[in-house]
Amino acid sequence: MTAVDAAGAPALTAPFWAAAARHELVRPVCRGCGRNFFTPQVACPACLSEDWAYEPSTGRGRVYSATVVHRPPGPGFAVPFGLGIVDLDEGWSMLATLVGEPLPAIGAAVEITWEERGGRTLPAFREVRS
Repeated sequence: MTAVDAAGAPALTAPFWAAAARHELVRPVCRGCGRNFFTPQVACPACLSEDWAYEPSTGRGRVYSATVVHRPPGPGFAVPFGLGIVDLDEGWSMLATLVGEPLPAIGAAVEITWEERGGRTLPAFREVRS
């Protein structure tokens, strides 16, 4: 059985959600090999070290892949919405909502923003406009 925090998040991801609630993006960084990785795991996927910690991210990167979702994954999700894989500047990637009009395209420079959904703060990305 997985331990959970007061908000119901698995203990492994609780620091991520706590940072998100403060509008701070963090990612796991291995102390053994220095690799950034996401999603949080017990051991580093590169060297299998269990010695890692959450570190701040700039929240800036580029859209690697993007789509529009037309079927909600659950309650609280209005459709359609943008979804994409974002390659962050520190060398890690995450799946997150894409927001803005128009939605950021593949290759677009993006930055973190935040959405409140179902009592939780979720990361989203919007295009950086010059």
